[in-house]
Amino acid sequence: MKLKLSSVFFIVGLLAVLLSVGCATAKNGAGVDKQKVLENRLDLAMGYLTRGDHERARFHLNKAMEVDSSSPAVHDAWALLYQQEKEFEEAESHFRKALSYDPKFTRGRNNYGMFLLNMDRFEDAYDQFLKGSEDLGYPRRAELFLKVGVTALQLNKLAEAEAAFEKALDLDSRMALAHIELADLAFRRGDYLLAQQRLNHYNSTRNSPTPRGLWLGVRLADKLGNRDAEASQGLALRNLYPDSRENQEYKNWLNDEQKP
Repeated sequence: MKLKLSSVFFIVGLLAVLLSVGCATAKNGAGVDKQKVLENRLDLAMGYLTRGDHERARFHLNKAMEVDSSSPAVHDAWALLYQQEKEFEEAESHFRKALSYDPKFTRGRNNYGMFLLNMDRFEDAYDQFLKGSEDLGYPRRAELFLKVGVTALQLNKLAEAEAAFEKALDLDSRMALAHIELADLAFRRGDYLLAQQRLNHYNSTRNSPTPRGLWLGVRLADKLGNRDAEASQGLALRNLYPDSRENQEYKNWLNDEQKP
């Protein structure tokens, strides 16, 4: 099953760029001034980009290029702009330029990985996320491990996916998606007690049940012989999420169960 997280991650990525557009600060006075001008231009460009005003974003990016045409952050911003405009070849060119100027530019590598994921280039995205996850100082490292796991699942690298989700939780125990993915992996290999523990952790991170959690709960209850839990979670799935894909799968499953 493909996990389409790219639109959510892309929005989160843009917000993160706004919070961390600065590069390494130069030491001398003139350098500090130049760096400040560059950061201001990037702040303005990314602000306009998040509001969909590409004309003004482009204006400030051009001004930033006049300050430093080899800035990884500037090329990363260009790439995000072209990605929004669906000029994918140009976007990838700028992502590559950003990383060629600074291979340790993890934010840019993260954004490039999301671009590749959005293009269903899972092997390439996996490689970018994996490289990015090696940056011990990256503030969103848990999210990178989550993305390693997501792309590993697409490539049927189940052991690698499980290890990545575990690491994501080591870094941020509140990461709900990692909990449900681990629950699903345990269920798939028949470790139902562990799957139930993982699902319980997942449910504890949610304010309300989700269709995916309820559907997995139904199947786990069936495997563990808990008919009351199976019925109650199935009822919640039907009532709360009647139009969900999970409810359709549940109805199909019920029909199959009733066949002689």
